[in-house]
Order: sequence, then structure tokens, then C-alpha cells
Amino acid sequence: MSIEEIKRQVEYYLSDKNLSQDEFFHKQISQNQDGYLQIQFILKCNKVKQMKVTQEQIVEAIKTSTEVELSQDQTSVRRLNNKPLPELIITQTNKKVKTNNGEAVAVQQQQDEKPQEEVIDNPYHNFEPLIFTVKAPAGVAVSWTQITEALMKQHNISSPYVRYGKTEGNFALSKPRTPEDNIVRLTSEGIKIGEHQLEIHVTNGEELTQFWSHHGKHYETIIKRAKETFAHGGAGKGGNKKFEQRKQKKDIVFHNQKYRDISQLKNIFKTILARSENNTPLKEPYHSMLVSLLQYHDKKDQKLNGLKHFTVGQHPDHGETRCFFAVKEDGSSEDFSSLKCIKNLETSLGL
Repeated sequence: MSIEEIKRQVEYYLSDKNLSQDEFFHKQISQNQDGYLQIQFILKCNKVKQMKVTQEQIVEAIKTSTEVELSQDQTSVRRLNNKPLPELIITQTNKKVKTNNGEAVAVQQQQDEKPQEEVIDNPYHNFEPLIFTVKAPAGVAVSWTQITEALMKQHNISSPYVRYGKTEGNFALSKPRTPEDNIVRLTSEGIKIGEHQLEIHVTNGEELTQFWSHHGKHYETIIKRAKETFAHGGAGKGGNKKFEQRKQKKDIVFHNQKYRDISQLKNIFKTILARSENNTPLKEPYHSMLVSLLQYHDKKDQKLNGLKHFTVGQHPDHGETRCFFAVKEDGSSEDFSSLKCIKNLETSLGL
């Protein structure tokens, strides 16, 4: 299939003619606040699969289209200028018909062409970024770790990507998973670090273009790492691929800090794991936080004996996952799972 043919096929999928009777694509686009359809859904269409079209080819084809356009991260496509969807017309042709024996069945053409909706367990699966800019008062130095913790504690929001330079920074949330009232609250209240109030606004226009130009590669690296970390439930054997959200009846105090629930604490360590470079010693406050965490490990004395520092790296038995390592003065190291420690903490608190 040529680039021109791919372009025409994508344009057809997003045309009034098709979307007026294509219930699946109509629903996916309607649920996205910016009118985008993820390219992965197009790749699952039988015609596209049979022609062995790749995502890269679709992206290249869309660049020359006058009817559809790409998202900033080039993972989704929408009608040009977010053109409104046509009314969905449900007919016997795209719903159900009668077979010769009188049984009602769904028409196979519609089912064969469109992919089945996926059950999404991981909050970073198919992550579609909504970028925010955060600014501290002039002369005030803050770090991305302080922003990460402030977002979690003040807004109960976990962001997989947070950066901060000399004067301003950014963080990312998932568009489909961020309600409008959350955006309003973030931008109106901002966050407070110490005695300083930081302003937050949604990154748009030229500012957004500059973000992707200067920090796009860094963003992609961090998001990829975050997806892998959450997909495997952290690290260690038997990692749970489902993202847990457990409501607790009382606050949890850990390392002299109060957390709303156990999932908030888990997210802090998952974020540290996702953001840290392999084999680089972890600095404060992470070092002392991990020392406190290891107090709940079944082999805490063994892990802490002769401790020099902590690092993050690939799990020795599960190369696709990353975990924490306790590095000893003699150069040896021992891996450990933060989730196992937190589970023991839960047990000790009777949760």
C-alpha cells in the first residue's frame, strides 16, 4: 500500500460517511476531549493489518493530508481543526440482522473491521499527554522531586513526568484521565512548596512547541520507563500488572510524612524508580526514605549491613523490570522490592 493509499484510507476512516455509521471509532473520538483517535486502533483494522502497514507509514501519510492531522506526539490523528463529528446513525446494517434460522446476530463486517475495546488496567497505557507549566517566584529554587511530592500530597495527583529548570518546569498528566475540574483546580490553586506558592497553567501554542523541541526526547525516555515500571507493578517476582487503588480509613505516617493512603506511598516509590537513572547513587531525601522503607523488609539486617548507597537497575532475574539495589561498601549489591516492604508496612498497620 503506497503512502497516498494509506492517506486516503485514514481520511476515509475519519470521514463523515464512515463516522456516521462507525460506532467504535465515533465513540473513541467522542471520548477524547481534543477529538483524537489513537493510531493503534487504525493499525488493528483488518484492511490495514493485511497490507502490513506500520505506524510510521501512517504518520508519514497524514503529514500530507488536508483532511486529518496528527497529535503533537504523533500517536493519534483527528479531523482537521477538530471538525465536529457527524451524527451517529445506527441502522440494521451496522447493528444486527436475522440469519436464515431466525437467530439475531451481529453483522461480521463491522466486527471484523474494528478492533475490540481493551480493558485498561495501567494508568499509563496509551498515555496521551496534557502538559502543564509550573513556575516558582523569582529567585526561589525548587526541584522536580518537590513538585512531584506536592502534586501528590496537595492534589492527590501522580505525574509520570516532572522536570524543573532554573526558572520553570513542566509535568504531564493523561488527557483522557484528567477531569476538567481537576485542571481548573490545578491552575487556580497551584502548589505550595515550603512558604512559596508556585503557579501552574496548561502549556499551549508556541510554549508547547518549545517544550517538545527542547524536552521531547527526555519526556519519551521518562514515559517509556514509567510505563514499564507500572506495567510490572514495580519490581520483583510476581509483579501485579493491575494498578491498585486501595482506600484506607486512616492516614499513614511514614518517614515523618503523612500520606492519605497506601497507594499514595506506593506511587512515591514508583515515581522514584521510574525517574532514576540506572546505576546512579540516589541522593537525599531518597536515601533516607529507602533506609526507612527497608525497616519493613523480611531481611532488613542483611540488606542494610555495610550499606554505602542505593541505586536503581534491571532486576537480575527479570530483565524487563527495574528495582532498587542496596550497594555495599565492598562493592556487592542486593536487590529489593519496595512493594514487598510496603506490603509488610500495611500488615504492621493492620490495613
